Amino acid sequence: MGSEPADVEAVQVCDGIFLSASSELLRNLIEGPPPPRTRLLTGYAGWDAGQLEAELATSAWLNADIDLDVIFETHPSDMWDTVIRRLGADPALLKTGGASVH
Repeated sequence: MGSEPADVEAVQVCDGIFLSASSELLRNLIEGPPPPRTRLLTGYAGWDAGQLEAELATSAWLNADIDLDVIFETHPSDMWDTVIRRLGADPALLKTGGASVH
């Protein structure tokens, strides 16, 4: 993920955010210093057909405005709490059994 289009195939997610699964881009990130405002993310999330839409319709998700500073400048372990606090919620109230919901 980056804030500027890469020289390799990338999809613009929204203004200021580009996403790529390019192995060439990964190799470039490993071999040299990353471009400014770059974030390497790994993982997977998937939904059944219509599941995400249903969850959004029942307000199962908290939605926040995009903030490039949070995405690219905030330490990954602080991102969730930062955004939740900006929404006016206490992150501790959204955690159960000592574990975070994210």
